[in-house]
Amino acid sequence: MIEFFSRLFSGNLGEKSKSRNPKTTSPPKDRSTEPSDRPKIGLALSSGAAKGLAHIGVIQVLEENGIRIDAVAGSSMGAYVGALWCAGNHGLHLQELAATIHNKREALKLLDPVFPPRRGFVRGEKIRNRLYESLGDIEFDELDRKLYVVATELDNLSRKVFETGPVVDAVHASIAIPGICEPVTIDGIDYTDGGVADPMPVNLLKRAGMDKIIAVCVLPTTDELLYRKEKYKDAEDRGLKAWLNRHFNYWAEGNLFNIQRSADFGMQMRLAELSMREADVKIHPIICDAKWHDYAGFAKYIRIGREVTEARIDEIRTLTEQKELVHA
Repeated sequence: MIEFFSRLFSGNLGEKSKSRNPKTTSPPKDRSTEPSDRPKIGLALSSGAAKGLAHIGVIQVLEENGIRIDAVAGSSMGAYVGALWCAGNHGLHLQELAATIHNKREALKLLDPVFPPRRGFVRGEKIRNRLYESLGDIEFDELDRKLYVVATELDNLSRKVFETGPVVDAVHASIAIPGICEPVTIDGIDYTDGGVADPMPVNLLKRAGMDKIIAVCVLPTTDELLYRKEKYKDAEDRGLKAWLNRHFNYWAEGNLFNIQRSADFGMQMRLAELSMREADVKIHPIICDAKWHDYAGFAKYIRIGREVTEARIDEIRTLTEQKELVHA
């Protein structure tokens, strides 16, 4: 559990600021010469916990190939990565943030346990403070591109789309894992993880007027889960450590929190599969040997995200072609 929060919420870009960090922000681009008939391209980033670090690899390849993204919609980990990118952090810097590793003592500073754990095991205020160190007071209208952050309204489980106000509050709500983190209250309304209501927010970008949409889904398919189970069923540790995990570690395979997260992903997988059908380019990094809390595997996930995107780059480039002129 300690490593989970240390990997997810690490990343200090310096002193608190009411705007993005000047060290990581590119100068404003002169877009006056861009063709007005260029298609607007949206990027949808799914939920997926640690596997969501593959989004960084996708972003890096898009940057390297000059693919301009007009809007980003993200849910849960997709919202976290998308917000940092839209706040001016380039792909390589995102990788540096992912590579930040805290020891257990430092990680404990991020945990504010709740007792009794009536609504969650972690209060989340320290997590929000770490988010603030990365994003500061920056608001949606100050970002480099349009950003939509998805959370779930707890009372009715409806989708909430944040696109105004402080970005840190929206992202904090979007990453509040149900059953683990306490819900995040904004303006008197309780919110939980965006993946509950919409793990793959493609239609959100369609409604926002995007002409073409690239969807990146890191959630596994049923076949991938079956493959993982078969491949690693004989590789399980049968020693003392395995015995201790089975009996005392609630996060271990087959135990309480692992069952809960697996059930959450089961629901999200099916919703994401339906949403992906609406995208123009579908990117699905296949990561069969990962656990949802394996943030230490950032390098592997980023590499896989890059490889899958590079394989589709020609298809992505076609999205940037000018709109066909309609003649009377």
